[in-house]
Amino acid sequence: MRGTRLPTIAVLLVHDPDGRYIGPFEERQTGFSAYEAVFAAVTQTTHPALVGALDRSGAIICITRPAEVGVSQRSVLDLVGRHVGSAGVLSCDFDRWLHWRGTFPDELESVPVQIATMRPAPWYVCVGRTARAFATHPLVQRRAESATNRALRSASGKRLDATAGACWLSPKGLDLVLAESVERTKATDLEWPGIILRADRRRLGGIRTEGLEFETSEFYGEEVRAVGGIASWLTTTYDQPAMWRDRLRLAADSVGALTRVLDDALAWSDEATHPPFQEQRIHDGPAI
Repeated sequence: MRGTRLPTIAVLLVHDPDGRYIGPFEERQTGFSAYEAVFAAVTQTTHPALVGALDRSGAIICITRPAEVGVSQRSVLDLVGRHVGSAGVLSCDFDRWLHWRGTFPDELESVPVQIATMRPAPWYVCVGRTARAFATHPLVQRRAESATNRALRSASGKRLDATAGACWLSPKGLDLVLAESVERTKATDLEWPGIILRADRRRLGGIRTEGLEFETSEFYGEEVRAVGGIASWLTTTYDQPAMWRDRLRLAADSVGALTRVLDDALAWSDEATHPPFQEQRIHDGPAI
């Protein structure tokens, strides 16, 4: 791969009670060779066969509770912090990593190269989606995540996608997050960028990728076929009141975490003193 490549440790968040990811992982685990090390935060209810496969691959396993995503994230990051040295950390939901590895493997491997070109060197990078990739998601997800990202834009002045299930942290960013993060849920999506904004807004950046397109349907092939195709499956699975409630609640919790972290009295719009960090894209395309 051309260009400077930042040494990177992968942190993967794994929840798979049904063993849906076992086959895809066995096909794609060679992607682990791109990292200095791989840490897997695996929920207690994940299928034992997948836990065994991850263990045999050389991943360092951290068993976590499925209901407390924020707590699980910090637990594994604390473990990583003892080993990180000068390496950065790519944190990604496991199902998203699997899909990315299977569809855009070169792009996935290029993430540390892309981040190495960013100036000033970022402490936290929102690894997000191109407009095309974002549009592949169910309506409920797009609406809720658009609101979440809009709140971050209003605070930072930057068009970032913080809700794609992936981020990159430098050793400095990792230290800040571990010292200040308290959210117990996925509201960390905005809490963590907020922590970096408060410390030095220039050190918050973003990239856009194709590989973080909607991934879930890949692992539910039988269910998709049983209802006659992807459109029907999306409706029966996602366009439901409970799903809207849960997605909107997460959006509200995430924005609440951001506003808690940021003091309203701080003037984040002082562009003359702090010129904006320019977002970069791996694939060009209109921002979300």
